[in-house]
Amino acid sequence: MIFETIKVREHKVSHILILIPGGQGGINRLFTSLFAVSPLGNLKLTPFYSRSDGNLDFFKLPIRLFIFLRYIVSRQVSLVHINLSSRGSTYRKYLFALFCRLARKPYLIHLHSGGFVDFHEKSGWLVKRIIASMFYHAARVIVLGEYWRNFVSVSLNVPDDRISVLHNAVKKVEFSFESEEPYAPVILFLGRVGHGKGVPELVNALGNEALRGLNWRAVLAGDGDIEPYLQAIDRQGLSGRVDFPGWVDSTEVEALLSQADILVLPSHAENLPLSMLEGMGAGLAVIATPVGAIPEVIRDGENGLLVPVGDSAALASALARVVKSSDLRERLGMKAREDFDKSYDISTYRAKLESVYISVLDQIHSESST
Repeated sequence: MIFETIKVREHKVSHILILIPGGQGGINRLFTSLFAVSPLGNLKLTPFYSRSDGNLDFFKLPIRLFIFLRYIVSRQVSLVHINLSSRGSTYRKYLFALFCRLARKPYLIHLHSGGFVDFHEKSGWLVKRIIASMFYHAARVIVLGEYWRNFVSVSLNVPDDRISVLHNAVKKVEFSFESEEPYAPVILFLGRVGHGKGVPELVNALGNEALRGLNWRAVLAGDGDIEPYLQAIDRQGLSGRVDFPGWVDSTEVEALLSQADILVLPSHAENLPLSMLEGMGAGLAVIATPVGAIPEVIRDGENGLLVPVGDSAALASALARVVKSSDLRERLGMKAREDFDKSYDISTYRAKLESVYISVLDQIHSESST
């Protein structure tokens, strides 16, 4: 879908209610940045927190559903924007979608989960029916790339005219390519520290012979079970070169990005990861795996490097290339930054999202008039 300049609607303001989870996940980071951008059309965007952090959230769900239903019935809500991940998120959001149908309020689904294909394939018939029903009744489905367009079209039978491709976007981080020599390039990982993000391969790669004797430092930032990886790093004699700061907030993320040179994300499954886009926006040399929509963004050897999933030797080789060559780091980083400015800056994202909203509202109005 090609997004055009938003035309200001001449009729009353349309109210869009956006369901986002509580906490500090990627969806929250995306929409927190979005709300900071000035609106361009006659649209009022309001967040509604569908869940909160904590073990008791399940017991609070009926209260949230009641508040949600009362809100959409008593207010002039034109459209509900449902952000969807997999597993627990799917079950919760199905209930919100069902309440939208009961209240005769149109909704759209915004699919974020990199593991949704695997979740869908391994689900039983009842869960698959729940998923199919939720997507079938959606006025529009927003996906993050052509890979995901194909999935919802083929596997979930969503018509092409009800699918919009909208890449993620993030805030740009100030950076500089200038550095003093001798210099130890900083390798940065941002994400949940665990198997799914390829951390075992990354730890093995850092201890690989290809990186021995080279000058570098690494920061693996994120929550998760860090202890096994700390022990592995210690066994490899790298404890003085690799830091695990744990979970970091948005301010700390910006600081880490501004100090890094290389962004590495060897994930086994992704949708379109915000950390990768943040690395591009900070002018870092990106090394990633070709999963989800990543190969639609990273072109191997042009604006980043792609390595096979689970291949620690290939990952070590790619890291060694960019650690050794400041020219390669600068070339990849500058091209990544150029592509980011064109397509992934949050300052232009709101216009694209509002264009989707207006398209959906116009389509609903057209269908109701016939």
